[in-house]
Amino acid sequence: MKKKILIILLLLLICCACGVTKNIIRSGKGDLVLEYTSSSAFGNASEKEVYFIKLYDDKTISTGYNDTIKNKIDVSDDDYQKIIDYAFSSSFTNLKEDLTDDRVMDGSSNYITLFFEDGTSKKYGGLNPTNKKFVKLYEMLEGLLEEEEK
Repeated sequence: MKKKILIILLLLLICCACGVTKNIIRSGKGDLVLEYTSSSAFGNASEKEVYFIKLYDDKTISTGYNDTIKNKIDVSDDDYQKIIDYAFSSSFTNLKEDLTDDRVMDGSSNYITLFFEDGTSKKYGGLNPTNKKFVKLYEMLEGLLEEEEK
């Protein structure tokens, strides 16, 4: 009986591990892998300015507002891999999609969207998300930009 349970657990572990890595875009052709967006409506709600950080599989990162790229930099192989490993780990991809902090009624909307090889994507975030895993991934992206500014 213990042997059957052990075999089942081992198979589940293998299936879970395979499912995490098979959808990561790694073609190196400049495809979008991950996008962070933050928006706040000031005054007229229709005049929303959206800040973005986009990570591409050619190991570049761009930043800007709305559809205008302000900055594009190269990312080291090590930094790129750390972000990809974290973002596409099951501990992040298994988060619920709506991470809104219900205690806050005003502020910015922040989202991280992961883009998978099969053409699907998954968007996490909401109004002032405070989820530790979400914040850590955002800080990893911002850290790359701060290194470039030095």
